[in-house]
Amino acid sequence: MATLDERDLKSLRWGWGSAYIVDRLGPGAWIAQRRDDHTTLRAESAPELRDAIMADYAARPVPRDVSPAQ
Repeated sequence: MATLDERDLKSLRWGWGSAYIVDRLGPGAWIAQRRDDHTTLRAESAPELRDAIMADYAARPVPRDVSPAQ
């Protein structure tokens, strides 16, 4: 059975993975890196990271044609 953190990570990747590289480095260490200019966002929880991604994207949308392999 998946943990809450695993489900949160999967959800963030599903919703934002075409614009951000999303990962959890450990307890209280969540990151999202923009696929266009590689700016990195950091947060202590999945909801905090989601909010940071949404604010970043609203201020400066990431082109969705950037390759997810980058």
